Amino acid sequence: MKKMILTLFAACVITGCASVVTNTDYIPMGPDGLSVQITDASKMPVFTYLKDIKEPWAPIGMYRIKALPDNDEIIKSEIVKIKKAAAAKGANAIILNQFYDDAAAQDGHPITLAAYFVKYASAVTEADKAKIQEYAELEKLRNANN
Repeated sequence: MKKMILTLFAACVITGCASVVTNTDYIPMGPDGLSVQITDASKMPVFTYLKDIKEPWAPIGMYRIKALPDNDEIIKSEIVKIKKAAAAKGANAIILNQFYDDAAAQDGHPITLAAYFVKYASAVTEADKAKIQEYAELEKLRNANN
């Protein structure tokens, strides 16, 4: 029994050491709770250039993951997380940027991933329009009080 507990403890410590410590944040640029059209995040289109988006769109938020190690497998895994978060917010695509964050460099070159969540104008439902209108009115009130 003691051996099993020690083995389990050792496995937890080893797994903990292998985990990636990152800073993530989401900056809303539009209302939450927009209609979700993409239920399989693996089908979320990823763009790196604005010119590649062929229809009218607006950003509904920006998701950042900071201080990632410069490791392709970890970066791919984090992109999957970004796509899932975008789908849950009602995005139809993401615009992905990756850059070195030399200001945070201690060990190697940490990577920051920044993704704009894109909502296509053609995908906005009537319920979405009401949420967008309410968001715009609240923004006017916030700006008037500043």
